[in-house]
Amino acid sequence: MQNRVILAFPFALKNNYKYKKMYELGNSPKSLIESLELVRLHSPPHILSKLLDICNNPDGTTEELAEIIRVDAALTSRVTIAINSVSFSIGEPVESMDQGLALLGHDRVKTMVLTLSIQQLFSGLIPSQKEFVCNTWLDSFYCAVFAEDIANTLDYEYPRDAYLAGLLHDFGQMVFDAKHHEQYVDVMSQDSEAEIVKKEVLKFGTSHTELGADIIERWPSLSMTIADAVRFHHEDEEQLRGADILCRILAEASELAWHWSHQGKADSSWSSNLIDATQLTAMYKRVQKRVTQVATMLGIPGTGSGSLTQARLAGYIEKDTIRLARKIRDASLVKVLSCDNSSAVTVDTPRGLLSKIAREMQLLFSIADIALLIPDAENPDYLSFYQVNPVQPVSRFSIDNNNSEIIRGFLDKRSVWIEPERKHDPVAPISDRQIIRRLNHEIALSLPLGHGDQAIGAIIIGVNRHQKTSLDNLSTLISGYLKNVANQWLRHDRELSQQSIEDDLQEELEQRDVDKLVHEISNPLSIIGNYIDIIKGNLKAEGADNNREIEILKEELQRIGDIVLNFRDSKDSVSPAVLLNDELKVCAPLYVKSVSRSKEVEIKWNLDASEAEINISRDGLRQIVLNLVKNAVEAKGRDAEIMISTHHFVNIDGKAYAQFTIADRGRGIDEITRGLLFAASTSTKRGANRGLGLSVVAEILGNFGGHIKYLETDGGGASFEVLIPLLLNKPDN
Repeated sequence: MQNRVILAFPFALKNNYKYKKMYELGNSPKSLIESLELVRLHSPPHILSKLLDICNNPDGTTEELAEIIRVDAALTSRVTIAINSVSFSIGEPVESMDQGLALLGHDRVKTMVLTLSIQQLFSGLIPSQKEFVCNTWLDSFYCAVFAEDIANTLDYEYPRDAYLAGLLHDFGQMVFDAKHHEQYVDVMSQDSEAEIVKKEVLKFGTSHTELGADIIERWPSLSMTIADAVRFHHEDEEQLRGADILCRILAEASELAWHWSHQGKADSSWSSNLIDATQLTAMYKRVQKRVTQVATMLGIPGTGSGSLTQARLAGYIEKDTIRLARKIRDASLVKVLSCDNSSAVTVDTPRGLLSKIAREMQLLFSIADIALLIPDAENPDYLSFYQVNPVQPVSRFSIDNNNSEIIRGFLDKRSVWIEPERKHDPVAPISDRQIIRRLNHEIALSLPLGHGDQAIGAIIIGVNRHQKTSLDNLSTLISGYLKNVANQWLRHDRELSQQSIEDDLQEELEQRDVDKLVHEISNPLSIIGNYIDIIKGNLKAEGADNNREIEILKEELQRIGDIVLNFRDSKDSVSPAVLLNDELKVCAPLYVKSVSRSKEVEIKWNLDASEAEINISRDGLRQIVLNLVKNAVEAKGRDAEIMISTHHFVNIDGKAYAQFTIADRGRGIDEITRGLLFAASTSTKRGANRGLGLSVVAEILGNFGGHIKYLETDGGGASFEVLIPLLLNKPDN
């Protein structure tokens, strides 16, 4: 059974707390949760060390990363927060950690792991913090394994939900310690769980069980029963009787986890209300084996002679921290903030750049609400304001606004806090207040986005006032990241500029070759035209009446010249009015003569009484008619008969077309060939190019919004029906 992974992160706390009284610290429970966005939940060094091994292994897989991340509550929450942020907008259910990491991308996950390792190494955790992190990890992992095993024993439908409930059962404690470690050390020194909870409420306004449950309740895809199980896992059996079974499973698992993480064995006086003694003994063996396997995988030595306990783990904390530091140093992982090369900037638009930065800042720093201020592409006197949500329109702010702290920060290439409601400040300009309101926060930090003397824009980070200190602590790290992103963007821009120069040069060379080709073709065309004029003069002297046919030859010769010139200039020729009946009556007989050779070919006409002006070039229509007439004449070995008909108003789906049909008395086309009829490689005649001609016909018609289809005649021959849009209104009207 796959676990359903967290799909959102809460930033608002409900008011229905179990305990409502005054508390010592200035922050409210609501502000405590709101500030979580920038709180770094720490992971044990042996977890990060193993993840670094996988990241540095060229053959390391996403599945290997998932196997480690799913045993650590801090990393699980970090990944799932990123998955469900606006920046990623995955928009689909995430059923497992493996799927979540796959959606984020292997390289992004590696970058997250490396960055977290660096941040934790340089954050300077004091010994008591390291001890708390490791003890909480071991207790949570024991609880997760026990909860899942009990669920399987009871045939509970969602054993992976039980695992997640166990992993997150003391998530509230992790949050308290990360935010207020010194105060929480005093809380955790109490003699009993009841005293700890009482002290938590006094200091923070809520207990770790309520806080953890409140957070989980705002993760939509996680079952509400998990939140309830976390909320009530310290209640006694009498209170839990009749509650959802997961509440009872987690309550027993948390008791077992405490004993095993402290003593490495069960309390001999403890008994389960859910499973019998035989099942309990078997479960102890399975859990001990599984925890030992994970410890071995993480490189924690000495677990073969007994169960892993907090006391044993404490002996390796400093060694693991040193080992982690060595791996970071040896691999020069500080460069991770430049982002991996595989995800280097490959975007060419401001919105694409913002999307990349938003995703990576969410993953690296847990920052969700950012925007991009960048010079407007059309008017350099304005700055364009882009938000992550593509639905939001792009706003523009004038650079000529010296009152705006954001604008001044951009122009001076410096970081600046925007706090428009500070009493000692003059009234903040509307532009600054607009930007902060767009980010839906109280204040904002503007950081320059540039490299060296080259400025790209500014990144605006929206936060609430109680998050300011945390963001200040991260600002140097974030600025280093933004400098590297800017460097990638500028380098990519230079590469595009160089490519554009090379493309222009190549285009110029190709144009020279085309000009030369056009010149070479134009010379023989001119000679042929001169000879046609000579022939016309001779025929006139002899009294022959072939003027119209000679004129058509001249027009066809001119058409060839126009095609060549249009190919050179990449422009469509301006066609005169094209009348369907007139063109067919002039061109079809000439084309029949040119392709029939010694055949006798009769044309049977059935033309509409009215004339129709059609929306197609004359050259295009003549090429269509030539190909269809050629096919019709060649379809019969001996004397042939072709039928040409027109109908000047056909309404299809509200569009007006003129229709003409050219049919023959040949053998027709077999069913297999019909399906490939308009493909360039298709031919139904040995040595012929019917397929090539028909593909050209279809392409020309497609360019003008026309259509062609094949029909069989009553006698078995082929009939091609052509539809061309009517020109109902003149273009100049």
